[in-house]
Amino acid sequence: MAGKPSAKSQTSAKYDQRRQEVLRAAARTFNRLGFHVATLDDVAEELGVTKPALYYYAKSKDEILFDCGRMALEAMSSALDKSPASELTGRERLIRFFRLYTEVICEDFGRCLVLTEPRDHAAKSRHENVAGRRNLNYAVREMIRDGIKDGSLRQVDDRALSIAMFDAFNGIGRWYDEKGASDLTSILDQYFSIFLQGIETPK
Repeated sequence: MAGKPSAKSQTSAKYDQRRQEVLRAAARTFNRLGFHVATLDDVAEELGVTKPALYYYAKSKDEILFDCGRMALEAMSSALDKSPASELTGRERLIRFFRLYTEVICEDFGRCLVLTEPRDHAAKSRHENVAGRRNLNYAVREMIRDGIKDGSLRQVDDRALSIAMFDAFNGIGRWYDEKGASDLTSILDQYFSIFLQGIETPK
């Protein structure tokens, strides 16, 4: 029979939960004001704590930005894990990934990632941020190549299409408002129609 969690583990769990709240509040603040404009005072105000209390959970804006980006990239990697090659065509995997990806970038951490650039990160964390973004790009390019091989996509430059799709879908994270006239599913259907069927009138 499992025993009760120790006081130490309970304290650690409370710390982790509170730090998650700090990161989410910071992401909202960066998204609203812009990373370079926002200060730790703004983050503390968003969270409703004093700046000294904030330092218990994060030492700097750079540390917070890195962790917000890491949270987003981990969620995006999970989206890749949910698109197994053995069950879906390349085209189906591409659609499934970008649906999940867009859900992430319309949330606090994902939006923070797309509203900042690798150059915004401190040098020691920039490499990991760039590597995470590059891995996503390589994975999407592989889906496109698989789609070409299985016949679900026509012959196309996988690098160009991957860049174009990330640029377009990242844009949704910049302007989408869940209170707006169109729901996210309808917007995504329109984007996939444009990318996968094109806009030219059939001859």
